[in-house]
Amino acid sequence: MIYTLCHKDIPVLTFKTDYDEVSEIISVLNPHHLPVGIFKEYDKNISLTQQFRTWWRSRAIPASRQNLSDALELLGNITTEQLVTKSFGLSLSDQYWANPDSSGLSWHDVNFFENDFSDDVGKALFGNLDVQDISSLSLLSPDNTSDGWLKKKWIIDNGDRVLLKGGSGESQQEPFNEVLAAEICKRLGIPHVDYLIAEHDGRYYSACKDFINGNTELISAWHIKNVLKKEKNESEYQHFLRCCQAVGMSAIPDIEKQLCQMFVVDSIIANTDRHFNNFGFVRNADTLDWIGLAPVFDTGTSLFHDFSAYDLQHNSEHINRTAASKPFAKTHQEQLKKLPCSAHCRDLPFEKLSGIEVFVQELFSHNRHISEKKNSLCTILAERARETERLIRKPEPVQKRYKRSFDFER
Repeated sequence: MIYTLCHKDIPVLTFKTDYDEVSEIISVLNPHHLPVGIFKEYDKNISLTQQFRTWWRSRAIPASRQNLSDALELLGNITTEQLVTKSFGLSLSDQYWANPDSSGLSWHDVNFFENDFSDDVGKALFGNLDVQDISSLSLLSPDNTSDGWLKKKWIIDNGDRVLLKGGSGESQQEPFNEVLAAEICKRLGIPHVDYLIAEHDGRYYSACKDFINGNTELISAWHIKNVLKKEKNESEYQHFLRCCQAVGMSAIPDIEKQLCQMFVVDSIIANTDRHFNNFGFVRNADTLDWIGLAPVFDTGTSLFHDFSAYDLQHNSEHINRTAASKPFAKTHQEQLKKLPCSAHCRDLPFEKLSGIEVFVQELFSHNRHISEKKNSLCTILAERARETERLIRKPEPVQKRYKRSFDFER
């Protein structure tokens, strides 16, 4: 089968598939509109076809997704790769899609920002698909290209594209952590995604509106960091900033400030999963101009969601001190010190976090599974907010004062 990868209605490249697997790149039509980081030109050991195949596969639901094997069986023993093909590779995060040869389709005919989509795949992923005839299923859904391991699905609510995402384990704490992180961002004046809590069949879910629309797109930090080869003795952070400049972000003011503010929030809530696919930058899909760092999102894997009440009550000091961070350092304290967070975040209104434990008490009172953890989590959060503020506002010796990591104006 022959497809044209399009960016909205702009043909970008043509490729061939065999059994829903990319087998060959036929031609590159518009290099300017290629997905960011799709080709590592410095890696001569991997062909362009192999690199494009990897990118195309990355659009599929990851194998780690909760309930995935059961969902695929309900959908007729289909594969995740086939799901991507069935929905033209469409996503609610960007404007790329695969147009079948001679289909006559346009972006406006198929994109999920303007057109309705089926909820059959979402129901299957949530384990509540009830269908008697497989042939009646519609697989045209943005759920086919959703990432992450937690159970999730897209719905349309009063015209808005809304993502529902579940929790894990007995406590199902992740959705509540999303709401908490949004509240902290709101108090500190940091751009963020707003979340609500939904409950269905005894399970909790976070709900948020899509912060991407038909004119914008999210480019993950992972794809940006693949633009350039990391130099010997170059730090991960310095390399990332260099990649940001290479893709044309020089016109964005305060890139480092935006990053540091996000990592301050991660420190307060002990976010352990801010890997390079859990943050990114937004750009205009038509002009390709960069807008800025995406609002803070995907903060559920935080506040010791996977620790028991006993652990938090008896080992909180050790647990708190050793909380892992990503992506530029192994602990939050180390990350705040390695990056210019003190220089950029000293003026954040930390005083507005006073009494945040009252908000947590009220929020977590709606989760019947974490009542025994609630008091410990409130104490820990208040401590982390104070410690993060101390690290940010602590005076530094003159010889260790921040020097600009990268000159975007140069």
